[in-house]
Amino acid sequence: MSCQSYIPNILTSVRFVAAPLFFYTFLNDLFLISASILVLALITDVLDGYIARKLDVTSDMGAYLDVTSDFVLIVACFLAYVIKGWYDPLILLLIIAMFLLFVATSGLKKPVYDPMGKYLGGYLMLMILASILFPEFVVRQILFIVLILICLTSVLTRFFFIRRSKELQSL
Repeated sequence: MSCQSYIPNILTSVRFVAAPLFFYTFLNDLFLISASILVLALITDVLDGYIARKLDVTSDMGAYLDVTSDFVLIVACFLAYVIKGWYDPLILLLIIAMFLLFVATSGLKKPVYDPMGKYLGGYLMLMILASILFPEFVVRQILFIVLILICLTSVLTRFFFIRRSKELQSL
């Protein structure tokens, strides 16, 4: 195995480090640093998958490491937002429930194709960034409402995909 095959996982691991750094800097009102950490994390999120595909070193383990690092970063960011009073604590339950739904429907093998769910993580990352760049209450409320709509759509598409898959298997 070449050193190049480790590059995507190293990029993914940056988000595990970014999570507590964002949490600390945000809670200490270092918003510019928090935003910079988040932008770096977003860049690694884009690059890790791209590089893994380009180098042909994709793996199920890498895919789950990617999802897990995203989840850790997202939870850390929203936990900081909740502590500061920017979002209701129930948002954390929604995010955790959606992650658990992903894990449960993935069967710990290949993820269930979910046209909306695959964008949920991206939306959450953009929601975190938009919240720090535009910290007005009304912006956060709109972002939260859109999140609820995306989550509901994701749950429905997963349900229908699983149902359809079972129907096709029974034929």
